[in-house]
Amino acid sequence: MTDNILVLEGLSKVLSSDAGEFELLVDRLALERGKFYALVGKSGSGKSTMLDLLSMVSFPTSVDRFEMISETGTVDLAGLIASGKDADISAVRRTKFSYILQSGGLFPFLTVRENLALPFQLRNAPVPPGYFERFAEQFDMVHQLDKKPSALSGGQRQRASILRALAGEPQMVLADEPTAAIDETMALIVVKEFRDLAARQGATVLMVSHDLDLVGRFADQIFTLKPHVVSPRLTRSELEAH
Repeated sequence: MTDNILVLEGLSKVLSSDAGEFELLVDRLALERGKFYALVGKSGSGKSTMLDLLSMVSFPTSVDRFEMISETGTVDLAGLIASGKDADISAVRRTKFSYILQSGGLFPFLTVRENLALPFQLRNAPVPPGYFERFAEQFDMVHQLDKKPSALSGGQRQRASILRALAGEPQMVLADEPTAAIDETMALIVVKEFRDLAARQGATVLMVSHDLDLVGRFADQIFTLKPHVVSPRLTRSELEAH
């Protein structure tokens, strides 16, 4: 079986506004299991749009091939999107992907511990005794586990959202600038943990970052989105691999 976990070919996403159109193009993207990837590009290049497309939060304008490959078979994500079956799309999104948003995305009415338990509850899986404490220790979050997000600083909320994403042991982690709200030392710990997660659990991590120096120390491969002006009404951004 191929080492690829996700293959994307011939994708176009067009976003329209009063100011004109923005088109994101991906000729081919192949991500392998157990690898840590970084996606970099200047503001407005389409990095967050790319993650939304990969996680099926939004859908491409057109796509030739979009597949997720596992030991149990291949899921035709392009066909699933075309079917319009929201329940099936949500099930794949919930069980295959973990998405770390810039805003954190924690449920405000739950404690950090209860937020971390959600991925296990979705899989009807038990939580091993002391699991969250051991897991949170490396992020200096043990004493925050029984607090609600409103009682945390911005950096602590971001660390809690990262912990929730990693705790579910997903096949693929998509992280949208997860280190933007934390200090340099903690950012280094977070990126290293992403790299270790990929190696340890065979997960695939794709992290958006503005800090090439930071992610370049750990990433197996770096992708860049480079926008260019095609006409006064059209800006196009294309994915390049390095």
